[in-house]
Amino acid sequence: MPIVTSLEKITADVQSNDIDWVEVADGSYFKVLTVHAPTNTVAFGFKMDPGAPDFPSHFHICRAMAWTVKGWFGYREGDNRVETGMFSYEAAGSFHTPFSDCPEGFQSLGVFESDTEVLLQNHAEANPNSERIGDLTVNDFIGWAGSSSHVVHLDGSSSGNPSFKYDFTSGPDALLK
Repeated sequence: MPIVTSLEKITADVQSNDIDWVEVADGSYFKVLTVHAPTNTVAFGFKMDPGAPDFPSHFHICRAMAWTVKGWFGYREGDNRVETGMFSYEAAGSFHTPFSDCPEGFQSLGVFESDTEVLLQNHAEANPNSERIGDLTVNDFIGWAGSSSHVVHLDGSSSGNPSFKYDFTSGPDALLK
């Protein structure tokens, strides 16, 4: 079975400096770079202010990948630290409570990819049996996207105003002429 069933027509370069940080929990922020709703994939910046409270405890419905570009973070459920320059992979089904006590805060570049529109299930406590208080979804990221974010919607249309685009609507053969 092919992974890509149809070719997309627009390729975008996103200038992340043109996108604002959106506070999604006390002292924690996302910067939405791109959302691809047909494949439930999101690329984003994530940061926590110095002294920010823990990010909500959550189950991963999605697979998550992140490159730490500043500071460090860890999980309340373990003793590891993911430091500047480290790459991490979080499997679907994992449960944890991210935190950072780093004096300069923490920042990463991440990608979520999921088999469903739901990416994370947030819980009230650092306990997987605690009350589920909400979901983080692909549509949440679409709502947080800025005018310079690149968004591909379920119908294949795109929105946003990335700083640079290639338009291949005349097909790939047009590049060879």
